[in-house]
Amino acid sequence: MKTMTTDKFEHKAKEWDSPVKVEMAGKFVREMLENITPEKNFKVLDYGCGTGLAGIEVAPLVKSVIFLDSSKAMLDVLSEKLKTAGDIESLSPENSKVIHGDIFKYVTKDVDMLFSLMALHHIEDLESVFEHISRNILKPSGVFVIGDLTDEDGSFHGEEYVPHSGFNIPELARQLEMSDLEVETTYTYNTMKRGDKEYNQFILVARKADKK
Repeated sequence: MKTMTTDKFEHKAKEWDSPVKVEMAGKFVREMLENITPEKNFKVLDYGCGTGLAGIEVAPLVKSVIFLDSSKAMLDVLSEKLKTAGDIESLSPENSKVIHGDIFKYVTKDVDMLFSLMALHHIEDLESVFEHISRNILKPSGVFVIGDLTDEDGSFHGEEYVPHSGFNIPELARQLEMSDLEVETTYTYNTMKRGDKEYNQFILVARKADKK
């Protein structure tokens, strides 16, 4: 597994929380909560959290939040937010954790719900990621929620290289199910416009098999 040595978001992090990004995170969280009702004792992991836009919204509903991202610059912005989030009980130093690195840095099978918004299309080896999430992170019956792009022509990121130009949903579901993650629902929930083009975002809810 390759380790990223450069931070692609170093020059974007400080300006990341634009109204468009805030709205996008809010829509995802609202859609996620339409499908999943997190319990107050849940431990959740925001995978590819960026500046924590989605995780911070979920935090008041659960016991603790793990913020994980490979961009130190994004996490620096998040850390500044957390310093002023003392009114949110779930984001006290005892109940929140920030991890710099890839998903393989987390190896404790104690997570009730893991979600990822607009991060998976940046990940090359998804099969290894799904296997790790299933075997080493999620509790039995734990939930994995994905918000990302459907298939697009590669124009969304312009000249920037990303491993996946959106996702073919049946193929993504097949990969998840090969890792013992049963897909419960998936559908398009949002359309974004960039210039004269439209890009669809889907939500997918999968659950770790409850095997004894």
